[in-house]
Amino acid sequence: AELAGKGKTLFNDTSLSSNGLSCATCHTDGAGYNDTFENEYPHYVAMGQNDFGMEEVHLDEMVQICMVAPMAAEPLAWDSDELAALTEYMRGEQEKFRNR
Repeated sequence: AELAGKGKTLFNDTSLSSNGLSCATCHTDGAGYNDTFENEYPHYVAMGQNDFGMEEVHLDEMVQICMVAPMAAEPLAWDSDELAALTEYMRGEQEKFRNR
């Protein structure tokens, strides 16, 4: 729960990006997710395929894709608390999306 709480804070943090965006800019209240967000990871994600040539992505990779592409930031360190927290928060968001 503590990790997901930190992830929620980071989800709304515009300082993670270089362009003033946060994750919440595109994904407030479940918006901005394609129907594939219902699928267990790893799975096909259009942004992963189109921007990075990835046939499928894991949830932590999807967080990194959003950091690099829409948010125009450096990816988070793979072993960072920030990546772990955002990934855990997104697991909960995915569950909400499935149950909408």
